[in-house]
Amino acid sequence: MSLSRLSIRSKSVARSGDFQMRCPYAANVKGLIAVDLDGTLLDSSGKVSPRNIKAIGDLRDAGYKVVPATGRSWRESRRIFEVINATGVAVTSGGSVLSDAVTGKTIECLAIDPALVRRLTLAVLERGLLAHLLRDHDSSCHDYCLVGTGHVNPATEWWLKAHQVDVRRVDTIEDLEKLGFDHVLRVGAVERGDVLAPVCAAMREQFHGQASMQSWSAVTSNAAIGSETHLLEIYSVGTDKWTMIQKLRDRHGLSNKQVFAIGDGLNDLIMVREAGVGIAMQNAHAELRPLAKHIAPHHHDDGFAHVVEQILSGAICAHSVRSTM
Repeated sequence: MSLSRLSIRSKSVARSGDFQMRCPYAANVKGLIAVDLDGTLLDSSGKVSPRNIKAIGDLRDAGYKVVPATGRSWRESRRIFEVINATGVAVTSGGSVLSDAVTGKTIECLAIDPALVRRLTLAVLERGLLAHLLRDHDSSCHDYCLVGTGHVNPATEWWLKAHQVDVRRVDTIEDLEKLGFDHVLRVGAVERGDVLAPVCAAMREQFHGQASMQSWSAVTSNAAIGSETHLLEIYSVGTDKWTMIQKLRDRHGLSNKQVFAIGDGLNDLIMVREAGVGIAMQNAHAELRPLAKHIAPHHHDDGFAHVVEQILSGAICAHSVRSTM
């Protein structure tokens, strides 16, 4: 499916002092490396290879800030962060949250306006789907609220169980109202592609100019449950990974030429396009590849590690010519 970006006003909440505590200004930072997880740093089984782990350490030793940038929430990413010994901050939940990579504490978040949350949720329910609301765990004490009486897609069941997140389940919009419509980062739905496609089209038309909407096939669902599943994800306007990466760039006093963004999916499109050095994986979505300055090897082949070697050797920089590695 193609990426659709629509547009609402988001509520930005920053925890004063938290950024300085976990991510102090550093004049000697050589550059910022924003790296996606699924399809980029991870292999198809969701693991980080020893070579990629070593590459992250090599970047840190060379003076680079490595910032994971993922559509997953912190709690869905925490095992990976432990494996790579993540420090400082991470861009999580599709760019709606800047998280402490170690503790998961929310440093800053972009929540959807509560009134719009209600309307989006109703629109999903009216089309016969279960609404998936991702919430800021720090503020709501749970990760997801599933709204509706419909079945839970097998991909959702697998994902929630595999990542051990906190989930609430309510039947109606009135039940959700008791929990509140605030602290919602994303409203979405999960279904087979043929079921979700007309829903996406209708909601794009209904909420044109009011929200940022993305849809694509679910990562690893094929291997996990034996069928292809698609996601609909709706954020507040202007919410994407690049939004938070820009803030990190500016807070560290870096130029855009010092920012490297590596990814493969539609939710990486803006950061790869806007970063000083945008890098797409060989397995990247067809819409992303033309926007990248460099094409890395496949994520199955430790493409991230290969990119790092090229960065550290000076072969890839803001002034290097477009290339396929």
